[in-house]
Amino acid sequence: MRIDSIFSNNNTWNIKKNNDKNAKENYSTQSGQINNLTKMALSSNVASVVDSQTNSINIFTGEIKNIGNIDGIPLNIWFDSNGMNNSFSPMVNANEPLDSPNNKYALEFFEKHTSSQNKEASSLCTRFNFLYQVANGNMSIAQYNELKDISGTVSTSQLLTSLGIDVSKLFSFNGKQYTLDENGNLHAVIPSNQAISF
Repeated sequence: MRIDSIFSNNNTWNIKKNNDKNAKENYSTQSGQINNLTKMALSSNVASVVDSQTNSINIFTGEIKNIGNIDGIPLNIWFDSNGMNNSFSPMVNANEPLDSPNNKYALEFFEKHTSSQNKEASSLCTRFNFLYQVANGNMSIAQYNELKDISGTVSTSQLLTSLGIDVSKLFSFNGKQYTLDENGNLHAVIPSNQAISF
């Protein structure tokens, strides 16, 4: 599934800037948007983030992809301009009041799951987000490897294996190639056509 944004910043702006009558209209528009997104985020028909044929992970801004199940409940993720969201705990928007429709939705959705389910989802999503940041050039591999033993997250090997990635082989994330060594360290693989010869 592909979406342009989770919560429209234009609607948020209109709620703050327009008079009460217009704000009420925009409020109901947002509520409708939330219901639609809830259906997408909860869907068990969301495509997997992994292509096991190519041992690759692919997800780009605006896509909703599945990274597994927790107690039979789909764990779907998506990235927008605010960062990563997941179907267990959508992001609360700091630029909106706590009782805004979007933030109410996020808080209510989080409370629908047990603390152990939320903890497991957070563990998987945090590690996935770290990998995503590396693949998109926002984190170096050295920085990533420093976070390999961070508490509250699964290991890289555990995450990749749970996704269906064969960690004994080369794998790719959004087109960039990596390997994982026996100590759990991530290494970039530079394609031979980009290698520097001396």
